[in-house]
Amino acid sequence: MLPRAHRLTRADDFRLAVRRGRRFPTASAVCYRIAADVDGPLFGVIVSKQVGNAVVRNRVRRRIQAICAESVRDAAPGQLVVVRALPGSREAEWDTLRAEIGGAVRQAVVAA
Repeated sequence: MLPRAHRLTRADDFRLAVRRGRRFPTASAVCYRIAADVDGPLFGVIVSKQVGNAVVRNRVRRRIQAICAESVRDAAPGQLVVVRALPGSREAEWDTLRAEIGGAVRQAVVAA
């Protein structure tokens, strides 16, 4: 579970990361990272209705948050990282999703 202190909650921060952040695309998601004036690394997840119904969206969101939680200790403070799930993430197995998105998130936080 992604600790509350590392969750991105402000809409302006999501917008900033998606519009101006560096992109790290995968088959299942797109990861965005931007440097910002924040205390620690903050992670946010975007899962649109194109991914599926509420049950599917919540499952995908929980999986992505778990992947981000694994990357919190590797991330430097002052980063906003947003992961936007693509429709292909609904069929992806856990191991595949973890490898793809985990790699993109690690690449994003290391690229700082």
